[in-house]
Amino acid sequence: MAPADIRHLVHRRPFTPFRIVTSDGTIYEVRHPNLVMTGLASVILGYPSEQDPESYSRWDVVSLRHIVRLEPEEEAIAES
Repeated sequence: MAPADIRHLVHRRPFTPFRIVTSDGTIYEVRHPNLVMTGLASVILGYPSEQDPESYSRWDVVSLRHIVRLEPEEEAIAES
């Protein structure tokens, strides 16, 4: 996955939540643009804090090589 693909969804206005699906089947829900930081080879995905949903309480680092699909929320809902 290219970093620009993720940045495109993060910076879309209005922001629409989306899913990141990885090669091992893990699904990450991205609910707020402040919780995503894209690098050249990986993306940092924050988990929202209970006290402040725009700040993270913990995070995962995901290799861009292992991201197989990005699902904007409207597509993710249609598949359910």
